[in-house]
Amino acid sequence: MQKNKYNTIKLMKYCVLLFFISLYKPGFSQVSVDTYFEAGSTNVSAGLYGNFSTQISARLGSFSVSTGGLLNFSNANTYVFSAYSLQVTNEFKILNFPVNIAAFYLWKPFSEDLRESDFGVLAKFRTKHWGYQLGINSRVYYFTHAARQKYNFADSVATSIWEPFNLMYRLSYYHSIGPKWDFEACVTNFDRYLIEQETNPMLQAKFSYKMNNILLFYSDLGYMQAGLLNMRVNTFGLFLRGGVIWKIN
Repeated sequence: MQKNKYNTIKLMKYCVLLFFISLYKPGFSQVSVDTYFEAGSTNVSAGLYGNFSTQISARLGSFSVSTGGLLNFSNANTYVFSAYSLQVTNEFKILNFPVNIAAFYLWKPFSEDLRESDFGVLAKFRTKHWGYQLGINSRVYYFTHAARQKYNFADSVATSIWEPFNLMYRLSYYHSIGPKWDFEACVTNFDRYLIEQETNPMLQAKFSYKMNNILLFYSDLGYMQAGLLNMRVNTFGLFLRGGVIWKIN
């Protein structure tokens, strides 16, 4: 309980610091804050769970940088502060279509003794109604320094596991419902703080409402599965997410 309280306070301080840094933005053409709350249930969440995330993005020319953290409230998690992400993106055009190339890093303290680090590259291409994302990532699971001391591993024992290659994909369909409403449906094997194996795709549906040039509200419904083409037998979980994107300038 004390660890959860400490990590929650630490993330709150981190988010406050990022917020004030975002207000000081010399040279940046746009700064935005993306905050959402998510509720759902999976086969490993031990009941309902809740997630809260804040991500801050800053744009400078064709480059943008985004960073954020995730709080998880679940009976199955050891830590409330459950993920940190950092991404750098460059946008350019091919045949007048915008293309994004991103390099990212994801860190997750998913247990008291083990950590997960992911890093990779992701390309995004979109037309009016279709969006395509394709990338690769590497994943490392490793024991913490405290765990290595506690269990006194021999030098010959490996304390980390490296997954050198994992394919990331996302196929989206976009449809504008009106001047302020948009809809997106997609199949993908990754989300904001989650990267699944290629054989574990999830389905998502998203509605967004653009109130004005500053505020955009959105809602996501996601269906996760464990195993390709076995959606009824191997259901893994469902989630509902609601959030807001605030463009500061």
